Amino acid sequence: MATKFTTRRLVQFADTDMAGIAHFTNYLRYMEEAEHEFLRANGLSVVMYDDRGSYGFPKMAVNCSYHRPVKHEKWLDVELAISTSDQKTIDYACEFHCEGELIAKGTIKVACCRFPADGSFPFPIPIPDHILKILDGVSVGGGA
Repeated sequence: MATKFTTRRLVQFADTDMAGIAHFTNYLRYMEEAEHEFLRANGLSVVMYDDRGSYGFPKMAVNCSYHRPVKHEKWLDVELAISTSDQKTIDYACEFHCEGELIAKGTIKVACCRFPADGSFPFPIPIPDHILKILDGVSVGGGA
């Protein structure tokens, strides 16, 4: 299963370093924001609830490689390619483009986990069927 979700993000002045270039750490935040926007656009949330309590998708791994700098007040087109590698994880491959040029590429791996009410550590659970169906027929448009 593989599908795509696209959104746009304006690089804010506060996102830049002393040279006015988007700071490398912000790309991880941009990827997470795109993931959250994808979830919301498809009727989901960062933390969801069912009859057994709360669950969600904490990060297992992230990485990002940078190809070109981008300055504030530029729009980034953020594309997530979404796939499930098994019944418990989702892999996101992310590309950032500005005015048609590749700026950066990154990946996120998340695991579907139950969040115990007693505050103990989350533990993996299968991705619920209704979420797998959404991933199969994902909304491809995002916000600007």
